[in-house]
Amino acid sequence: MVTIAILTDFGVSDNYNGTMEAVIRRLNPNVEFTYISGNAKNFNVISAAYLLLTSFRYFRKGTIFLTVVDPGVGTSRRALVIRTTRYTFVGPDNGVLYPAVSEDGIVEIREISNPRVYLSQRISNTFHGRDIFSVAAALLSLRVRPEVMGPSLSMEDLHKLNFHERHSNNSLCATVVHIDHFGNVALAKRVEDVTPRKRVKIKVGEREFEGTTARTFQDGGCNDLLVYENGYSFLEVGLNKGDASVVLGVKEGDEVCIEGFTQEDFSHST
Repeated sequence: MVTIAILTDFGVSDNYNGTMEAVIRRLNPNVEFTYISGNAKNFNVISAAYLLLTSFRYFRKGTIFLTVVDPGVGTSRRALVIRTTRYTFVGPDNGVLYPAVSEDGIVEIREISNPRVYLSQRISNTFHGRDIFSVAAALLSLRVRPEVMGPSLSMEDLHKLNFHERHSNNSLCATVVHIDHFGNVALAKRVEDVTPRKRVKIKVGEREFEGTTARTFQDGGCNDLLVYENGYSFLEVGLNKGDASVVLGVKEGDEVCIEGFTQEDFSHST
């Protein structure tokens, strides 16, 4: 049985996710569904890309990832099928797929432009998740070959979303890629085994905060900002029993710099 793993920002109070499932089940009643999240942050491509990147490798080989975080729906942005070494990804060409597919190794890229793949002749300008992406995912789960979807594209054609970091002698600056519901702030830096209990300065623009490197949340007091390796081996800033994103005043796409954090304080994740 083929698994379709869904990631959307549609939320849980409306019928968008359920309608997508209905379209898929009508074409393939035997498909297995699971959700990375049906409630990702609205319009937030950076955060969704992080969620997909940090999740995909835990799924069994052959899983189809249906990702619809698509603020450009109805515009000229392409709809894509990307086959990688172990998986298939379906979603918009806005960068949301790029970190995951490039990590797994791109084998084939197709634009979904064949009208025969669409749900009907009249496509909604605001719900491609139902009318295009769900149909494509369902057909792929039935072993329809990717070339049926449309023409081949090259890596150069893709909209690329790269997570940025930069270093100096005693500091690291990195993009905020995700803020979870606890308010923990994940940065675009992979690490392993951060040296604990070292005082650092955390800078956001002109603002400066005191922090401590840590291995667990209990390494700090209730009001201490902590810098640590999160569960997906990304560097993260958290607040023990509090919301670090509120204290720092950051959102996805902002840059956070950590001073006093040298190369010796962590090893690169492979």
